[in-house]
Parts: sequence; C-alpha cells; structure tokens
Amino acid sequence: MATVMYIPEHRQNRFAMKAVINYCQQEYKTYDNKSKRQLISGVNCDGANSFREFMATKKNYGKDNGFFFYHYAQSFSPKERITPEQAHEVALEFAEKAWAGHEVLVTTHCDAAHIHSHFVINSVGFESGMKLRQSPSTLKQLRKLSDEICTAHGLSVLQPYQGGRNSVSSREHRARLRGNSWKEKLAKDIDKAMEFSGSKDEFIRNMSILGYHMTWTNERKYLTFHCPNGKSCRDIKLHNNKYLKENIERELFQREFPDSSLDKIQPTGWEDSHEFYEQHLKERAQPKAEAQRISDSYSNVGNGISTLSGAVSKIVDNDSEDPDERRKRIEAEENGSALGSVLGLGIGMIANAVNETPEQELDYEQEEYKTREEILEEIFGADDYDYDDSDDEDESEGFSMSL
Repeated sequence: MATVMYIPEHRQNRFAMKAVINYCQQEYKTYDNKSKRQLISGVNCDGANSFREFMATKKNYGKDNGFFFYHYAQSFSPKERITPEQAHEVALEFAEKAWAGHEVLVTTHCDAAHIHSHFVINSVGFESGMKLRQSPSTLKQLRKLSDEICTAHGLSVLQPYQGGRNSVSSREHRARLRGNSWKEKLAKDIDKAMEFSGSKDEFIRNMSILGYHMTWTNERKYLTFHCPNGKSCRDIKLHNNKYLKENIERELFQREFPDSSLDKIQPTGWEDSHEFYEQHLKERAQPKAEAQRISDSYSNVGNGISTLSGAVSKIVDNDSEDPDERRKRIEAEENGSALGSVLGLGIGMIANAVNETPEQELDYEQEEYKTREEILEEIFGADDYDYDDSDDEDESEGFSMSL
C-alpha cells in the first residue's frame, strides 16, 4: 500500500530548505545495496545540486523570500513487494506529473522496513517564475494521482480517505500496518478492561491497572484517555462508535443495573464483550462463594468474640468476685478487643483496595496536531533532521553569478 503525505515546514528560509535537502540526501538512507546506486534524482534539476539550482531560480525571478519550498513523501507498506529502485521509479513518475514546471528533488530512503520517497519542491517555477500554490484539496488530488500510478505499476493502494469519526488517517493506518500504533494498543486495552468491568468504577480501576487515566466528567462531551506514553486521545479519535463516551456509559450502566427499568436494552457495540463479561461472572461465582464462606467464618469468629466479650462484661463487678477471676476477665476483654481491631483493620484494607479509584488527572485536553519533527520521528524514525541559522553565508552569496 502506498500513500502520500504532506510534511509541514513552518520555517521558510534558505537554511531550513538546505537542512531538509541535506536530510533527504543522506548517503546511508538513500544507498540501495541491491542496485548499488544512490537513489537521488531530480525533476527539472540535478538532484545532487538541487539546493543551488533552487536558489538560482529564486534569485533569477527575485523571489528568494516568503515560502521557499514544499515537502512531501510517498510511503509504501512493509508488506508491499517492491524494491527501492522500483519505488524510486514510481516516485520520479509521480513528481513529473504532480509538479510540472517546478524543480523537484526526489530521494528514496531504504534504511527502514517501509520504503519511502521524499519530494522537496522549489516554490518558484523555473519557467514561469510563478509560485506554487496549495489548497485544501491539494493532498487529496496528489493521493489520487499516486494511486493511479501505483495501480498502473501493479501496486496496492489505500482506500480513499472519506473523513468522519470512523475513518482512519493514512498515517494511522500505516502505523497499524507496522504494528506500532499507540491508538490501536489503547483500543485493545479498553476492550480488555471492558471484559472485566461491571461498573464505571471498575472500568476506571481496570484502566488504571493498565496504566491509563481518564478525563471523564458530565460536562464534557468526549471521554479523553491519557496513555502511559504521555499522549492523550479523545474517544472520537478511536474510529469506532463503541468507544464513544455515551456507549461506554450506557454499556456499564446496563451491566451494573441489569434489572433496571429500561424498556429495551439499547445496542452499544459491546455485545460480544458483554457476553464475555457474563461468562467471566459465572466463572468467578464459585471462587466468590468460597471467599464469602471464608469471610463468613471470620465474621463468625468476630461475632463469637464480641458475644463472649459482651457476656463477660455483663458480670457484675462485686466484691464477691475472686481477684484471679477478675484478672482473667479483664485480659479476655482486652484480647478480644485487640483481635477485633486487627480483623477490622484487615477487612478495612481489603475494602479500600476494592473500592479505591485512581487519582484523576488534571482536567485538560491535549490536541493531537503533529509538528514536522513528530511526523518525521513517528513515520521515518528521523533523529538527525535539524538546521542551524549559522550556516555558511558565503554559499548563498554566489548563486546569481555561478548559475
């Protein structure tokens, strides 16, 4: 499966553009061991010399300011049977059709399980001198073009992105294919917690055991999960209606109050989980009965002590009571009281352990917008993608006279 993504580059100057080009051209990422070649090319330019040519075009038209460049990538699933060289050919064809009239650096990275190509596009057209413009529909059009080219080459494509709460973005879909989607793990952990939860408190406790906290209030429309990795996710971002706050609440209410006055059990999407929970209750019935028997036995011992202690206390403290009997009576009362305190403390600890709910996180929402660095780190494993404004000054001064 192939998909195209836009990588936002908020810093727009020659230093940033040079840094992105340097990152894309790294030798260890672009060297293909099978074909024994460096997968660096250019459309309407010399790929290896793309930075100088980009700047020369900008100088020529007096547009070495404003928006300098655009950065896109085309990524293939690790399951796609494609070589780095084939991916590079597809990328070149895609770049020629996608950005006609513009200089484009095309590099293919084959250092990761998922082969992917980078495109750095000069914002100024080398023939017209016009700047490249983007619109909200640009990415959709580029993905459509990529799908057409991949299909022609016999490669698989993603289903068209339709939007909406149940749609998975191409980036999330790719993460799931690689098996490292934290959202997918969150969904599985919610499923696991729901299988053993018969109430809201139990669900909160079970999620806490798995390392999660939640922002769950009546005032908020959405339920927000705060994950062990430090990220947060609203229920609507899990792309399945059963994870919505309203359905989780309705399901847990129906489990906690099965004999409620609801005229009709409303579907929640948790029907399979409900069956598992009911089976789990049956399996727990015998151990619970045994636990109750043990608890009752302790209760009987306590009651016996209380009864004995009470009976002894009813003895009238009169002068006729033997001093040794008086001492034994007092010791019995004190020992009975102490044992009762120990049992009470133990029962209290058990009760607290059962009823304890995790401390709630601060009430806040964490937006899921990704920065350029987060996208690169998450998708491409980039850890050396940066730039420095103190770069060589003299390298940019000679553009207009050298080219």
